[in-house]
Amino acid sequence: MGNDDFFLGFAAHAHTKNELEIDPVKDEELRRKNNPEEAQRLTEMVLDKLETDISKAGYSIDDVRLLILYLSYRGEPEEKDTVICESILRTIEKRFETHSTGNQLRLIGHTTGGELENEDLILKEISGVGYNGMSLLALVTNLPIGVGRTWGLRTVEEAGEQGREMAHDAWVDFSQQATGKEQLQARKTLLVLTQGSKVDTPGYEHFLAEGIANFMGSTREARIMNVIGGSSGDGMNAKLFHQFYGRLKEHLQLKVLDGEAVCALIPNLCETSMGLDVNAVTKIGRQHTFHFNSEKEPHFKYVKRIGNEDPCTKYAEAIYENEVQLSKEKGLPLVAKEVILEAMQLSRAQKRLLIFNPVVARYAFAFPFGNYACVAGMRVVGEDIELMFPIRSYTPEMPGYFMFGDYEKVQKGARRLYDMLRADQGFNTNDATVLVSCINRRLVELMAGCRSGTEAEILKEGLSSTQVIGFLAYGELSFTHLLQEPYFHAFSCWGITLHSKITRAHEVVSKFQSTEISESVPGRIATGYTNLDKLLCGGIPEKYIVALTAPPCDERELLIKNFLETGAKQGEVIFCVTIDPGVMKTLAEEFPSNFYLVICNPQADAIVKSAPNVFKLKGVENLTDISIALTTAIRKFDPSLKSPRRICMGLVSDVLLQHHTVQTRRWLTALIPELKSAGFTTLAVIDPQIHPSEEIHAILGLFEGEINIHEKETEKGPRKFLKIKKMSNQIYLEDELPLTKEDLQKRK
Repeated sequence: MGNDDFFLGFAAHAHTKNELEIDPVKDEELRRKNNPEEAQRLTEMVLDKLETDISKAGYSIDDVRLLILYLSYRGEPEEKDTVICESILRTIEKRFETHSTGNQLRLIGHTTGGELENEDLILKEISGVGYNGMSLLALVTNLPIGVGRTWGLRTVEEAGEQGREMAHDAWVDFSQQATGKEQLQARKTLLVLTQGSKVDTPGYEHFLAEGIANFMGSTREARIMNVIGGSSGDGMNAKLFHQFYGRLKEHLQLKVLDGEAVCALIPNLCETSMGLDVNAVTKIGRQHTFHFNSEKEPHFKYVKRIGNEDPCTKYAEAIYENEVQLSKEKGLPLVAKEVILEAMQLSRAQKRLLIFNPVVARYAFAFPFGNYACVAGMRVVGEDIELMFPIRSYTPEMPGYFMFGDYEKVQKGARRLYDMLRADQGFNTNDATVLVSCINRRLVELMAGCRSGTEAEILKEGLSSTQVIGFLAYGELSFTHLLQEPYFHAFSCWGITLHSKITRAHEVVSKFQSTEISESVPGRIATGYTNLDKLLCGGIPEKYIVALTAPPCDERELLIKNFLETGAKQGEVIFCVTIDPGVMKTLAEEFPSNFYLVICNPQADAIVKSAPNVFKLKGVENLTDISIALTTAIRKFDPSLKSPRRICMGLVSDVLLQHHTVQTRRWLTALIPELKSAGFTTLAVIDPQIHPSEEIHAILGLFEGEINIHEKETEKGPRKFLKIKKMSNQIYLEDELPLTKEDLQKRK
C-alpha cells in the first residue's frame, strides 16, 4: 500500500420501529426484542457485512486501524443496557482475536439517543444506512492513528483544558508511532467524537471543542490538521448509554466513558466534501432580554425571566401568536393557548423535554453570534426553563430571539446538503459519506405530517451511489477548517464525503500533467499563467472563493494582474477592490466598459482620476460601506448575462489588521455568498507575514481554495515557489512550481 492508501468500510442495521406517540403494548414488544442474544446475532451480521466491504476493496480485517461502534437502544435500565453492550463487545473481540491488528486496533463505542427518527426508514437488510440499532465504521490505513481521550469534566475551564489535552494526546500518540518525519508533514484529518451533554448534567462537554480548536491554533505542527468530526448521544436516554475506549485483546474490560470524548488523528485522508445546513429555522418576533438564574449551577442553563415576564408564559405567548398567524395563512384550525401552557406544566410535572409536544417541539431560543441556538432541547424546572445545551459566551442578561422550525426548509436544506457533498467530483462507489442530522429536524417534519419525501429519504436516495452511514442524533457539533467559531449546533444537518483516490482521478491528473492547458476548459477560469492552470487542472473552478497567500512581491502583483487582465480581454466583468491600485488603474483605463476599480483609501482622489468605472471610498474603517458599494455596482448588471465574472479582493489583510478576526469573519461570511450568487470567481489576497497564525487560520477556513507563494533556500540561493495548498473537492496537482517574474511576464 502507498502512503495515501485508506479504505472506509461501513455496516449498519436498523431493527426497531418507533411511533411518535408511544403505544405501551408495542413498546413492551420492542423492549423484549432487546436482549443479549439478539444483540449478538445482529453484531455478527454487521461484522460480516463490514468484512465483506473491506475485502471487496482488496484488504482484510487485519488492516483495520480504527473501529467505531454506534449503538442505539431504547433507554433500557442500566443493568440491561450493560449486559447488551457487553454481549456486543464480546462478539467484536471474538471476531478480531485471531487477527494481528494488535495495538493498532482502537475500539470507540458511541451511543445515539434518538428514538423517533426511523419511522420511514425500516431497513429490510443490512445496509449502508443505519438508524436505531448498531452501526460500525472501520478505517483501514497503513499509517498509524493517534487517539486522545478525556475523563470527567467539572467546569467550563476544565473542559477547555481537557479539549486541548485530548488533541495533544492524539498528536503525540500519532507522532510516536510514525516511522519518519515525512509522515508528520503529510496532510492529516482530526476526527472528533464527543458525547455531548445529557439531561441532569451541566453540559460542560460542549466546551471541549473550544480547547481542541485552541490547540490546533497554537501548535505549529498541528496547523495542518482539519477537524471534521462531531458528536451525538446527548438525548433523553443518553444518560443510560455508555461510550467505550480500549485496545482489543489487551483489556478484559474496556474503559467506560460517560459524558466524555475521544478523538482520532487520521493521516492522509483524501479530499473531503463538507456539506452543512443550518438554515431550517426562522426568527419570530422582536428581540427579547433573557435573564438567567444566577442562583442555580451552572448559570448558563436556566432562564429565569424573558423580559419582565415568567419564561413559560412569555414563551407560550410567542408560540401562540405565531401559530395563529400560520393557521390563518394556511387555513388550519387555531391552536388554543391553553394547550401550549398545559405542555409547559406537563414538562414541569413529569420532568419531560418539550419535544414531546407536537406544537412546542417546533420552537426554541436563539442567542447571538458565539452561542448555540438551543432548539427544543429544553424543559421546565420549577419556575425556570432549563436549556439542554449551554450558552458559550454567557452573561447574566442576554439578548435573544424565539425561533421556529420549518419542515419545508428542512427538506430544502437536505437537497442543498446533497449538492454541497456532490460538489464537482460527483460520487463514486469507493467514496464514503457520513451523515448526521439533528433529530429535531425530523420532529418538525413529523409535526407537519410528513410521512414521505423527508430529509432522510432525500439524502438516502441522492447518495445511493456511495457508501453511506447515516444516523440522526438529538444534538451534535460540527467543526471544520479551524474556524474561529467551530460550532454549528442543534438544528443542523451535515455530512462529510471522503473521496477515494480511484484510478479515474489519477488518469485525469496524468492527462493534465502531459497536456497543454487551453484557456477554455469548461467550468474553469484561466488564471493567465499556464503553469498555474496546469496545477489547477485547467484553472480555478468557476465561482470558487480562493485565497492567494503571499507576501508583497513582484510575482504576487504579476499573478493578480494576469488573472484580471485575462478576464478583461475576454470581455468578462472584472472587479478589483484594493487600497493601492498600482497597475490596476491602467487596466481600468484600458477596459472602461467591463473593468471596475473600487479604491478604499482616503487619498483616492489623488491616486486615480474619476471615471464611471471607478468607485472611491474613504478607507476600510466602515465594512458596511464597502459591502454596499460592491452590492450596488454588482446589481447594475443584467442577471441574464451568463459570462464568467472575476473579482480580486486585495484588501483582506488591511481589513483583518483594522477589525481583527471576529468582525472580518462576519464581513466575509456575509459577502462571500453574495459574490458566489452573482457569478464571481474570487481571488482574495492575504499577507501571512503580518498576522498571527490563529487569525490566518480563522480566515482561511472561509475559503474553498488556497494558492500560496513562498520563498525558500535552494542551491542557487533563495527562490520563490508557487503551490496549491487547498482546493476543496477538486482534483489538482500538489507539485511545487518555481516562480519567476520572467515566467509570469511570458504568462506561461
